[in-house]
Amino acid sequence: MDLNNKRVQGGRPSFFENPETDRLLAIIVRLLTEHSVLSERLKALETLLERQGALDASVLAQFEPSPEQTDEWAMARLALIKNVLESGANITSNE
Repeated sequence: MDLNNKRVQGGRPSFFENPETDRLLAIIVRLLTEHSVLSERLKALETLLERQGALDASVLAQFEPSPEQTDEWAMARLALIKNVLESGANITSNE
C-alpha cells in the first residue's frame, strides 16, 4: 500500500499502514482530549465551590445520584461513547 495515497477526511494525514490503526489512534486522542478537558473543568468547579464554602469535599465523596440522574448520566455516557467511536470513522483508503 502506498501511504501517500491514504487520506483521512478533512485532510488529516495518515500515520499507519492499516486504516484501522489510524481509526483507533483518532479514537484514543479524542478520548484523551475529552478526559483532559472534563478533568480540568471538574477540578476548577470543585475548587471554586470549596473556596466559597458551598462544597465540603467529604459530602461530595458521599454523594449518591437519584435514579433520574443515574438514567440521565447513562444516556450522556452512551452519547459520549458514540461520539468518541465515531471520531475515527472518517478514515478511508484511496487505493
